[in-house]
Amino acid sequence: MRFPSVLRTGLWVLCCSLFCIAPGLAAETLKMETETTVESTADRIAVRVVVTNKGTARACNVQIHLTALGLSDASPVVAQLDPGQSAEGFFEREIKGVGKGRYPMTVRVDFHDGNQYPFSALSGMTFRIGEAVNPDMAVVTRDMTLRGTGALRFDVKNLGQKPERVSATLVLPKEFSSPRSQTVFEIDPRSEKSVEFAIHNFSALGGASYPVFCYFEYDSEGIHHTALARSLITVAQDESVFRRFRWAWITLAGVLGLLLVIALIRDRQKKQADS
Repeated sequence: MRFPSVLRTGLWVLCCSLFCIAPGLAAETLKMETETTVESTADRIAVRVVVTNKGTARACNVQIHLTALGLSDASPVVAQLDPGQSAEGFFEREIKGVGKGRYPMTVRVDFHDGNQYPFSALSGMTFRIGEAVNPDMAVVTRDMTLRGTGALRFDVKNLGQKPERVSATLVLPKEFSSPRSQTVFEIDPRSEKSVEFAIHNFSALGGASYPVFCYFEYDSEGIHHTALARSLITVAQDESVFRRFRWAWITLAGVLGLLLVIALIRDRQKKQADS
């Protein structure tokens, strides 16, 4: 049996004037898009990953990493990927002895900008072994804006008629960290449960947007199930002291201006009285 599965995702980064080629030019962007195709036979899967630079700035030291079935591989490093150019990686996995069902797969692309600042982009998907079976799990999440540290919440619904033991695994780009990226929980039939992960911004630049993924896996009646959830995390821009407290500064300026006017009036009245 042979089937294709395709997923596209991307990381968008606004390169500030720090990354411009020359002063006065408009800010450049790095936008990396990946397309993943999975094909399977009776005893192995073949994965082809194509990464394309959709931005206006060049990407350097581009490398594709694949994680599936407990194994990780990396493609050779591409020294430079100009805007519009693509690179690809090809990976194979044996699936002998692996039970039928749906399993997670993660692709991470590492690269640098022109100043050698590191970035990474994730894409998450699932692939099936054997017959296609949909999980009895629905996961709802929300996009978020991250300011330093935040909590990413997933609302899990068990649509089935029996309780399940679920393993949730959060997958983050290298720019973020979490003190706990995996948790196991029980969920009753026809019920809902919320799962939260603390996330810390380790090295992401303000204004950049990153897709993150969480896999919810469980086994039922000899079949492995995986439900995939995706969230987009946008890193908040750093605000200047004036911008953050602008209303306080405006109020203070108004008060000082009023005091100055009062002082001038009193000084004029005093001079008139003396004369």
